[in-house]
Amino acid sequence: LKMVLNGDIGCYTLGYLPPLGAVHSVGCMGASIGQAHGVEKAGIDQPHAAVIGDGTFFHSGIPALLNVAYNRSRTITIIVDNRTTAMTGHQPHPGTGVTLQGRETQVVEIEPLVRALGIDRVFTVDPYDLPTLEATLKDCLAAEGPSVVISRRECALLPEARREAVPLRVDADKCRACGACRRVGCPALYQSDEVYERTGRHKTAIDPLLCTGCEICAQVCAVNAILFR
Repeated sequence: LKMVLNGDIGCYTLGYLPPLGAVHSVGCMGASIGQAHGVEKAGIDQPHAAVIGDGTFFHSGIPALLNVAYNRSRTITIIVDNRTTAMTGHQPHPGTGVTLQGRETQVVEIEPLVRALGIDRVFTVDPYDLPTLEATLKDCLAAEGPSVVISRRECALLPEARREAVPLRVDADKCRACGACRRVGCPALYQSDEVYERTGRHKTAIDPLLCTGCEICAQVCAVNAILFR
């Protein structure tokens, strides 16, 4: 979508690295929203978006998003809500309903909080639903004023998520070795020893021990070669 993505401190910061290359800047904790907002107010036409995790948003992203709403910036903020503080070891935060001492507490829902800051265009999407996610971002790009996209899906490393994981497999007879699935950046996908004769390229295989069954690779496969086991 030709957006410049201002990153923040969290596991999504790894998106800066190949093969994703999806994050273009990383500042201090909570800085992504202010950076994207500042660039927009400086008059740069190229669309800038901020990506920030749920834990970081609660920690230091709220004041910056309030500033975006107050100044009616066109900034798009993507809040990656994976229901935990994943990068540093799955600590709880105000959105988890549990304190660090393990006591139950009030759950702070992100969407009503964002609306209370003064932002009307708020969308909660499943990041595994690629068509809806892309359509939502295109809608935000075409709009005037601020938008927030809450990308909500529990961290794949949480025990409850791993218990529900159903690994995928590649049908080697269908695979055309285009490599589109491996560009997703998933560590479960690797280059197999089998070669597609027409191009001489190596086909893809999936490590069942690493696969979480998210189906993103299956969504980008043009020949439907990725299936459930």
